[in-house]
Amino acid sequence: MKIRQSFEQAICILLLIGASDSPIKSHELSQKLGVSDSYLKKVTRQLVVSGLITSKASKLGGFVLNKNLKDISLFNIFEAIEGKEKFVETTHLVEKVFDPKLKVKETEDVIVNYLNTAEEQYKAKLKEITLAHIIEAAQE
Repeated sequence: MKIRQSFEQAICILLLIGASDSPIKSHELSQKLGVSDSYLKKVTRQLVVSGLITSKASKLGGFVLNKNLKDISLFNIFEAIEGKEKFVETTHLVEKVFDPKLKVKETEDVIVNYLNTAEEQYKAKLKEITLAHIIEAAQE
């Protein structure tokens, strides 16, 4: 599994928005992060759809957080960017590895169960870490 760069960018976008006393515009975010404005808009759109930020359209508008930094976990951001699909969807290749006389379905279930357990542990850890934790760690 490889996490896309947009996950890291979403974390940074939210930290910048959270540090701002007023709404922050997308071109300001793209300049600070050194990323294209069009790509940044795709990431911010996912954050808006997920409810983490709101876009206020006006001369003084821009993006604002919908929650406090202590209430936004890495899991919230992960789901906003990566989606809510399971990590593992079996391809049934195990059936081609083992002797057909064996209980292949049970072997496949063991593999999938191990991977599902790993996914649950990963997501549980992401739920523990909030943006406020990141700021506190950075200031130490």
